[in-house]
Amino acid sequence: MRGITGLPVQSTADGLNRSGKQETDKAAGFKDMLKNAISEVNHLQKDGEQKTLELAMGKSTDLHDVVIATEKANMALQLTLEIRNKMVEAYQEIMRMQV
Repeated sequence: MRGITGLPVQSTADGLNRSGKQETDKAAGFKDMLKNAISEVNHLQKDGEQKTLELAMGKSTDLHDVVIATEKANMALQLTLEIRNKMVEAYQEIMRMQV
């Protein structure tokens, strides 16, 4: 039996293919990677906000740290939005394909 990729797929006694486990692991790995990346962007956003608040309340006088933290958060958010846009474009392109 051949799978979608044209490569042979081995079947187990219960009729499930062994590559299903690997595909599930890869999907879970991608999901975890995406979740961690979004969490990191969120952390950068909160850090920038916290440093801005500290500067506004007079607790911090280092303007450079505030600007750097804010710019890191901004760049991370912009990159995340660009990745999302590319993923949406790729999905739309796949949906336009004729079978």
